[in-house]
Amino acid sequence: MLSVSLVVMVIFLFLRTVPATFIPAVAVPLSLVGTFGAMVLLGFSLNNLSLMALTIATGFVVDDAIVMIENIARYIEAGDSPLQAALKGAEADRLQRSCPSPSR
Repeated sequence: MLSVSLVVMVIFLFLRTVPATFIPAVAVPLSLVGTFGAMVLLGFSLNNLSLMALTIATGFVVDDAIVMIENIARYIEAGDSPLQAALKGAEADRLQRSCPSPSR
């Protein structure tokens, strides 16, 4: 619980808006509860490797949420409606995942 609180606090410090912080604040605990439920159903134990994987997966969820919020905010600032900005932001995120930039 303490780690989730720290993650939400750091996100708020970077984004500086309560509505934008709300999305990762809901996504992180929800993803952890789902992961623990799947682990119980599949019979996995909670060892150091599992905890490390959960930490990395939580970082991915938070990072994806922040990138999505930044994309949506950029489109809203450009004059799109919130719904149109959300659709464009999701499309931009999907395109970035399917066509990653080449490494140097």
